[in-house]
Amino acid sequence: MKTAKNNNWLLDGFFNGLQKLSIPIFGLVSTMILAKDALSVEEMGVWSLFLVVTSFVELIRQALVKTSMIKYVNHAGPEDQKYILSSALFLNIIVTISIIIVLLFTAVPIANIQASPALESMLYIFLGGMLLLIPFSHFEWIMYSKSQFRGLFWTYFFRQGISLLLLILFLLFDDKITLNHLVIFYCIGIAAGIGVSYIYVANHLEKVFLLTWEWTNKLWHFGKYVFGSGLSTLVFANAAQMMMAPMLGTTIFNALQGVSARVVNLTDMPSQVLSDLLFPKSAKKENAENKELIKYYYEKTVGATLCFTIPMILFIILFPKFIILFISGPEYLVAVPFLQLLSVTGIFLAFLKQYGVIIDSTGKPKVNFITITIIAFIYVVFTYIGIKNYGFIGAAYALIAAHVVGFIMTQIILYKFFGIRFMNCFKQAFLFYPELTKMIFDKAQWKKN
Repeated sequence: MKTAKNNNWLLDGFFNGLQKLSIPIFGLVSTMILAKDALSVEEMGVWSLFLVVTSFVELIRQALVKTSMIKYVNHAGPEDQKYILSSALFLNIIVTISIIIVLLFTAVPIANIQASPALESMLYIFLGGMLLLIPFSHFEWIMYSKSQFRGLFWTYFFRQGISLLLLILFLLFDDKITLNHLVIFYCIGIAAGIGVSYIYVANHLEKVFLLTWEWTNKLWHFGKYVFGSGLSTLVFANAAQMMMAPMLGTTIFNALQGVSARVVNLTDMPSQVLSDLLFPKSAKKENAENKELIKYYYEKTVGATLCFTIPMILFIILFPKFIILFISGPEYLVAVPFLQLLSVTGIFLAFLKQYGVIIDSTGKPKVNFITITIIAFIYVVFTYIGIKNYGFIGAAYALIAAHVVGFIMTQIILYKFFGIRFMNCFKQAFLFYPELTKMIFDKAQWKKN
């Protein structure tokens, strides 16, 4: 039974992995081009701040709608699908328009606080792109719900590929690119993704819009806790970025952290891939009530994540100068110790990310919200103290310390609910190497025959 499970996960993971891999790779390539040939270090810092804002926007929308939509699409019967999708689209529209209104009135204060005047016009341009995110995200979430990972790969490939292509073509004909140009390319990429994703979801789209208070309320009630958890997670991930410019008086350190984050995001990719596979499986009614199965899913998923993540972290720690020079240039070498420290958090992220997936999918979003909020608050305090006393490197110290606290808290909770033991995850990581080798060998033999 376990062999069949592993083969299914490998097939789904292959397509989902391609999609998740394309995101940091396109991000790295664009960062290399921008850092080496297009933007100054200060401009790179402003671009990093813009990406933080967009990540806030996308996470708020996803947290309030995506997670609850995936849960109920996999939990409810076929007769309820049209009501779930209609309610999800309605919430998507309402939440997105609300965020647009907030950004419209806060763009100036945000730019002033971050000492980044250019950020104001970038946010105004992005408001148009946010309207495009409504159909894009609706199609994307349907694909996640239906495990259409092939479609997700091609959607994000064209979304990011078109933006990157426009950047390259622009630089071929003009040696100076502005930050506003980058935002326009970003929005055009979203539009391209809509066209591609529609091809894959057309058969799953309901031809009617049937809005009911019952399903809207269900999705909202579940999503509000996931939103709180997601917002706390985003604070956990980006507090340092938002605090550096006001505290240190320049966006240079945002650029240094942004480059480091691009690298470390690669170590988090296995966790993201397996999270997308784990949530629909653990959200199924028959699975969510089976503690032994949930325990197996968590330990197996974290173990599989660690078997990829640990070698990547070791490479970053051993060759940080090579990585920084390859991605950006010598003016970014001051980020070397920051990158090394930041990479260590990849181990803790493997545990923390799957904790959120398991707790949310088994119907305990309030527990996840409380836990992550406490961790985020601790991190903000640690970050303030770290930056104030140690400057740029203090942000890395704070992140590691907060991850340690979060790891201890979440493992105690997981043991209480499901009997999960974190040492079993390392055991699964060790056992996954021969399993993966055998699966690849079997697949190669099958193709050969």
